[in-house]
Amino acid sequence: MHALDSAWKTVCDEFDAGQRQSALAARFSLLHALNQLLRRLRRYEEEAEWASTTLDAAASFASRIALFAVRAGNLVLLGERNLSLAPSLVIPSQSGGAFAHAIAAKDTVVAMRTASEVGEALASTDPGERACIVPISNRDRVVSVLFAPSGTGENNVDALELVAGLASIVLERQSNITLHTQIQQAQMEETQLQPPPANATVPIARTTLPSWSNLDEKERAQHIRAQRFSRVKVAEMQLYKPEACRQGREQGNLYLLLRPEIDTARDTYRSQFMTTPTMVDYLHLELVKTATAGDELKLGAEYPGPLY
Repeated sequence: MHALDSAWKTVCDEFDAGQRQSALAARFSLLHALNQLLRRLRRYEEEAEWASTTLDAAASFASRIALFAVRAGNLVLLGERNLSLAPSLVIPSQSGGAFAHAIAAKDTVVAMRTASEVGEALASTDPGERACIVPISNRDRVVSVLFAPSGTGENNVDALELVAGLASIVLERQSNITLHTQIQQAQMEETQLQPPPANATVPIARTTLPSWSNLDEKERAQHIRAQRFSRVKVAEMQLYKPEACRQGREQGNLYLLLRPEIDTARDTYRSQFMTTPTMVDYLHLELVKTATAGDELKLGAEYPGPLY
């Protein structure tokens, strides 16, 4: 064996070892960064803090990035990096086909950065420029989107989707905590009030709110208990049956998909609260307001209607 052969082998071995060490260091660095991101996201208390953390993480994988909230059919700018957008920018989500598609499909879209795809405010004069739109969901609905213009190979789409996924996870976790807290607080408050008389008569139910000035203290307490009970039960349906709630709203048959839960709640409500002529079917009102987002028809044809 030539002396140079041995030296060359040593160089190759050291080069391979160096590459492995470099790759390992890069993986550890990435894992550390992602872990820090998750820790920051889990500690957020306000939307601005969540948005800032999400943008900081996304900016590691995209030189230009913006975060929009999806509100009432509009895209409201929460923050951006290196795009020089107006702080008060609001864009109708339907004005850009790519945004509308990403929100409807709940999936990443890469599109041309034209006015028809991303709206006039985000369009580029470069006819070949593209943009990546990554939705962020809270349970069954898209609540935010990341917008990242890109040149060739400028963005890491996989990494942006991972950031969006982590941002989504903490939103869902926060929603669960909020629902659990509301349920526990309402249940604790209910135990502090006296139950209705056992021999009370069953009145005719109404869905129009009574004048509180006409109610005595005992009746007001009964109405408060009924309202809390209704909020708790509907919150529990959303917490423990999120998919059924989503499908029910989309298909217009919420009662059919949640019939056991709604019927049980109605039976309890009837026996505990329909004991005064002034009582209102707060459970029905809460179902319409919260579970169907104000559209009573989404309860479906099978729904028996307000209690009487």
